Amino acid sequence: MKTVVVLIGSLFLFGITDMSAQVNLDEGRMIINGVQLLQDSNDSSKYYYLPDYPRLALKDDGDFELMCMKYIGQGGKASGGLFHALIQFDLPEEVVAGLEKELKNRTGNGEIAGVVPMKQAIKDGEDGLASFKIVSSILNNTDGEEAFTANIITSGHAPLYKNSKAAIAAKLNQEGATLLWESLQGQTSDVSVVVNGYYEAKVKGYNAVVSAEMSNIYEHYSKILSQQKEFTKRQIRKINDDMLQDQVLKIDVFDRSAGLGIKTDDIDGILNIVTDKLIELMFDAEMGWAKQPEKETVVEQGQIKGRRERGFFSKVFGGARNEKYVTDDQFVLKKRKDVRTNKFYLNLSKSTTIKVPVYSSGNISGLYQTFSEDPKSVDKYFRVVNLEDKDFLKRQVIFQLDGEYIDSFKEILNSVSVSFKKTYGEGQEDVTRDIVISRNDLEKGADYQNVFYPRLGIEDASWLDFDYKISWNLKGDDKTIYIPKGKGKWMTGNDASIALTPPFKKRVVQIDADRTFFKEKNIQACSVRFFTILNGNPTPQKAIVLRKNDTENTTKINLYHDKDEPIIYQVSWYSTNGPTELEAKPLESDYVFLLPPQEL
Repeated sequence: MKTVVVLIGSLFLFGITDMSAQVNLDEGRMIINGVQLLQDSNDSSKYYYLPDYPRLALKDDGDFELMCMKYIGQGGKASGGLFHALIQFDLPEEVVAGLEKELKNRTGNGEIAGVVPMKQAIKDGEDGLASFKIVSSILNNTDGEEAFTANIITSGHAPLYKNSKAAIAAKLNQEGATLLWESLQGQTSDVSVVVNGYYEAKVKGYNAVVSAEMSNIYEHYSKILSQQKEFTKRQIRKINDDMLQDQVLKIDVFDRSAGLGIKTDDIDGILNIVTDKLIELMFDAEMGWAKQPEKETVVEQGQIKGRRERGFFSKVFGGARNEKYVTDDQFVLKKRKDVRTNKFYLNLSKSTTIKVPVYSSGNISGLYQTFSEDPKSVDKYFRVVNLEDKDFLKRQVIFQLDGEYIDSFKEILNSVSVSFKKTYGEGQEDVTRDIVISRNDLEKGADYQNVFYPRLGIEDASWLDFDYKISWNLKGDDKTIYIPKGKGKWMTGNDASIALTPPFKKRVVQIDADRTFFKEKNIQACSVRFFTILNGNPTPQKAIVLRKNDTENTTKINLYHDKDEPIIYQVSWYSTNGPTELEAKPLESDYVFLLPPQEL
């Protein structure tokens, strides 16, 4: 069975364990044995697998859900085929178990939670369109008179949920069925299945890191040498004051929000505020990081200890005198360092969910070759059916109007109807049909109607027998002619074609008259009236008039009458002396030559 799965490389089903689960796109993704695994965005130990191609669906007993049939019609006609398959998009349990074992070896605690949660493909902003289709030059050839496939039906939507399946069904003509049958025996067949879908994945859409470093170093070095003798003093001052300030400001931004359609205005605003305040803090010399250290005062007059001047009281009340002379020979050295370091770090990030499209296709191939090793498997999936089977056989009976009487619908008939009945044995209902042929049907050229009935397993030739009765509707007559006569009576037949012949006779009569006799005896016209018995009722049927100036001497008419009933006609002559009506008499011949009487 594993070998068959590999050979098939076909049809699909999306099994979804947790529709609310979401996977990471950037992190945790790995490929094991050619199958892609995606990490759960909330649980790093859970993984979902993405099937690599669709395949034939399996029943619980391990059989494939596939049927390929060729049928042979009655008498070699109406031959063709049927194709039906269910598809799914997942991996066999043993394959999933192998993936999970290898996953644990790599991660330690990883487990497979199921198929990546999939959704219907999107087209024109609508969910569920164009998510599943068949690619086949045979099955998709449905147009034109020579189309291989009469019709193809699919479930339309991809089976993206756990245990769901998609269906394909097609009816093919003889050529299409033969080509498909042969195609399925090869390594690559003419039938492939394509699925469109997508899954939602979490992806980092924006990340900004702001870092700043600033060092302030203050050095102060003072030196003075003071030598004082008597009342003169020379001060030497030398001040060395060096200020060294180092600033470092870094801003790293990772931004793919434009490609993902993420709005990052709020993050950009925060970043701008932080950056502005940070720069202000770094270079503010009064309150910020760049504030100058308090400098050391250099050595100046009066800073040297031991030398004192006369005070106020000494000068006023002490009189003139000299103070004690103090020789000042001192050396003062000062050194001070003030080192300050400031650092700043900020990380701004934002994640989003994107739709990752999945486009997968698989081919139905190698089936017949694989199953041929087991004849029972071949019979399961590939069958030939003969429609001549007595359980399926149907018979057609044609009821056609006798062509000799088609003109009668223009003259005396409105319609003819047939009631059909096929009676079966106990337990089977009778088949009954009613058909009608009207004047409108004949004007369209339809002079027959069909009746079909099944054999229903009847073993002997009695299945050919049926019952029927005919009803004729005459113009101007409210009485219908029933054949056979009598309520509840039927006729029995077994022919494949039944001629509908009216229950009356038709005679075509020609009437001729020499117009020279009309002129000699001043005859202006001659009329002939015909009387028949139709449906048991005597009735005047037709009347014709022959005139002196007619260009044609002969007139042809149709006359209808009951079987074995005579046709009576009566001639009347019209001359300048007035009308002369002759005695009515039977029509002996289908040709009547009229001669005017001697006495007019």
